[in-house]
Amino acid sequence: MKAELAQLIALQNADTNIRNLQAEIESIPERRAEIEKEFDQRAFEIRTLEQQRDAAFHERARLEKEIFDQKQRAERADRNLMAAKKPDEYTAAIREADAARKQISAFETNVLEQMEAFETAENQLKERAPEVEKLRVEMEASFKAFDEQVQQQQKEVEAARADRERIINELPKPMAAMFKRISARIRDGVAVAEARNGACTACYMALRPQIMADVRRGDEVITCDNCNRILYYAPDKKAEPVGV
Repeated sequence: MKAELAQLIALQNADTNIRNLQAEIESIPERRAEIEKEFDQRAFEIRTLEQQRDAAFHERARLEKEIFDQKQRAERADRNLMAAKKPDEYTAAIREADAARKQISAFETNVLEQMEAFETAENQLKERAPEVEKLRVEMEASFKAFDEQVQQQQKEVEAARADRERIINELPKPMAAMFKRISARIRDGVAVAEARNGACTACYMALRPQIMADVRRGDEVITCDNCNRILYYAPDKKAEPVGV
């Protein structure tokens, strides 16, 4: 019976290991999101500078197109002025040319402002280039370590499942069925618990002296009167928290 109890303990350890590994694997999306969130927070200022630089670049391009259009407008007004034969045509052409040149002057001022904004953001980005590279390298390293950890955990789950299947097959069928029945009924799935200091370490309820004596002997399968878990005694080791 002591050998079978050892198998039950090993089976419980395998189940606990599988459950813990599965919990970690199921948390993968959240853990990955945390890494990305941390990177986003640290890179926020840098991305803001990039947005400012890009906005200035595109605004400058838009203004330069406006300047081109207004120059075309001014040239057209100058041609109309040269061809004007009536006072109202002459006046209209002058007004059109003046308006176009005022627009050109305003747009050119704005272009200079956008060039300055672009250069300021670009210079700041160049100064922070080492920081950007460091952030990028750290993020890639974090993802690499994360992916390697996930792969290792998946291998460990497969190995634990194979070990569990082996133990189940080696156990007498009635005992295997008993284990499955108890683990299915209990919320945390822990069917085997250590008895120590006269109590069940799973539910913390005191055991009757005779029950504790029987568990110490290990000649038969003893269950806790309170939680119905299979009890075992390990005199040469400290009690471990259930489910760890």
